[in-house]
Amino acid sequence: MNISKKTLSAILCVSLSGLLSNSVLANEKMVSKDKCRHAWSKKGDYAAHFDNRMATLHTALQLTSAQEASWTEFLNKIKPVKLDQPVSQDWKNMSTPDRLDLRLSYMKSHETKMTEHAVAIRAFYGTLTQDQKTIFDKQFQMHHRAS
Repeated sequence: MNISKKTLSAILCVSLSGLLSNSVLANEKMVSKDKCRHAWSKKGDYAAHFDNRMATLHTALQLTSAQEASWTEFLNKIKPVKLDQPVSQDWKNMSTPDRLDLRLSYMKSHETKMTEHAVAIRAFYGTLTQDQKTIFDKQFQMHHRAS
């Protein structure tokens, strides 16, 4: 099989441009990931996002007057709080084991807060009717779906 230099050169150019354009497209996708719908991605807008979600949930649930007290208690227990965030300049002077220990301590504080939220949600969930539980499940499922 004889392939001319011109044909080989053309195949090589097409292959190379295909590879380069693919890496450019991959980079574009990575850049666009900054636009996220999660509350924690919206700098400083945690409270407003939380209040909007809870107002929507409250309206959808159509709570009875007997359930309002448990709703208020539920809201007070799951309100977003500012969790400890690593300070970047401290990390530069730390050893790897120290950084790992610090990250573990942050994870433990997040786990503690998540456990408290789970207890509050279970307590409130227990006061709901079956129809309200379905609405509650759907509201939280919509918020945590992958996009």
